[in-house]
Amino acid sequence: MDGQEIIDLYAAGETKFSGVNLSGANLYAADLIGIILNGADLHGATLIFAYLSRANLKKVNFVGTKLGGANLNQAWLTGANFHNADLHGASLQGADLRNADLTLANLLDANLMLADLRGADLSGANLTGACLRGANLREEKRIYLANLRGAILHKADLQGSDFQGADLAKVNLSGANLREVNFRGADLREANLSGADLKGAFLTEANLVGTNLQGANLAKVKLERARAIEADLSGVNLHSAVMPDVNFNKANLSGANLCFTRMNRADLSRANLSRANLSEAELVEAYLARTNLSEAILSNANLIRAEMSGANLVGAYLRGATLPDGKIGT
Repeated sequence: MDGQEIIDLYAAGETKFSGVNLSGANLYAADLIGIILNGADLHGATLIFAYLSRANLKKVNFVGTKLGGANLNQAWLTGANFHNADLHGASLQGADLRNADLTLANLLDANLMLADLRGADLSGANLTGACLRGANLREEKRIYLANLRGAILHKADLQGSDFQGADLAKVNLSGANLREVNFRGADLREANLSGADLKGAFLTEANLVGTNLQGANLAKVKLERARAIEADLSGVNLHSAVMPDVNFNKANLSGANLCFTRMNRADLSRANLSRANLSEAELVEAYLARTNLSEAILSNANLIRAEMSGANLVGAYLRGATLPDGKIGT
């Protein structure tokens, strides 16, 4: 069946085309709203600017398909294969993409607001400038586990999205809008989040080992029990962050804003906190062995029962701080 034939049949009222072979078909700007094409073969087809909203496209083969600017809003795309497909500027708002294969897909500037991406494989995909506000990529009992390893999400808008338990290792999220995003238990090892806005994000128990967060906005984030060993947090804004039991071992926090943070029992051993602002910070029972606190501001910080053996306090400002032995710094 060729492209014109299916367009004519659809115009005549036929909507059911399950399993048809449309590989290489030209469906440029075709109006196919609500069409049923589940299991169809559309690999290498041209669907640029096509209208496929609310279409049934479950398990469709879109490998190498051109879908730039296409409207796939609220479409059923579970199990669809978009490997190496071009979805530049496509709209997939509210689409069901559970278990879809989007590896190496081009989703530049795509609209994925409120899309269900649980279990989707986005490894190596280009999501630069894409909007994923309210999208769902969370893991649920390992039935659905989103994979975004190596994906490019530079300057993407993901505000309020759910990435709980997602695999985001080595993902490029630099400059992205990640406000109030749920990263609980997510794997962000060696990811690039430099300059990203994570204000109010949830990173509880997240894996941030070796992650680049340089210059990021982490104000009011939740980082309880997160692992950020050897992470680069230089110049970050962590004002009022909640971080009990966080592991910052060997992390770079030089010049960071840590005012009013709660870091009780945090592991900051061998971390670089030179020139960091820790005024009013809660560091009760924190582990600061061999930590570099040179020229750091610790005014009114609470360091009661903190372990500070071997810490470098050269030039540190401790006025009003409660020291490990209960004495007040002058």
